[in-house]
Order: sequence, then structure tokens, then C-alpha cells
Amino acid sequence: MSALQAYRALLRASRLAFQGDSTLLAASHREIRTQFERSRDAAASPDDAPPSDKIKHAFEVATYLRRNVVQAVKTDGDEVFRLRIHDETERGDNESIKTPLKGRVGRIETCS
Repeated sequence: MSALQAYRALLRASRLAFQGDSTLLAASHREIRTQFERSRDAAASPDDAPPSDKIKHAFEVATYLRRNVVQAVKTDGDEVFRLRIHDETERGDNESIKTPLKGRVGRIETCS
């Protein structure tokens, strides 16, 4: 894994996540570039994370963008939005909603 591969992965992920929103896409590309330049130009100090950790973090962010960021696009109606879900969007099975008490610890109190 190299910094260049991580940089490209982030650019591709942001392009997928923010497709159709040129303002947000340009802002995300600027932020990605700024963060990579800051990491490259910063002097190695004891407080900085090692480069391998930063590269790993960049790949994790790219994965998060691909799987978890969904755009809502306003349709013809005043308050009607359509979600732009793509092939890589993570879809849960809602198991935690079906059995909301499973795995919870403690006492459940109700208001009367």
C-alpha cells in the first residue's frame, strides 16, 4: 500500500459518493489534496502517526465513503427526496430493529 494508491482510492470513492454534486465533489477533492500535502510536508515529529497508519486510515475512509455515504436528491415534489444508492452501498439486514431487546443489558423502564 502506497500513499499514491491511498490518494487515488480516496478520489475514486469521493467521485462515487458525491456523483452529481459538483460543488461537494470539488470540495472533497480539495480537502483530500490538502490533507495529503499536509502529511507530506509536515516534519516527522513524535506526535505524528507513522506514515503506514495514515495510509491505512486513508483506505478506511475511502471504504467508508463507498459503503456508507448516500446522497438524497430532491425530486419534483416539495419535500420528496430520492436516495442514490449504488452497488457498493452497504445494506444491513435490520436484525437489530427486528429484535430490539437482544443483547441489551440492564433494566428497561417505561413511563406511565
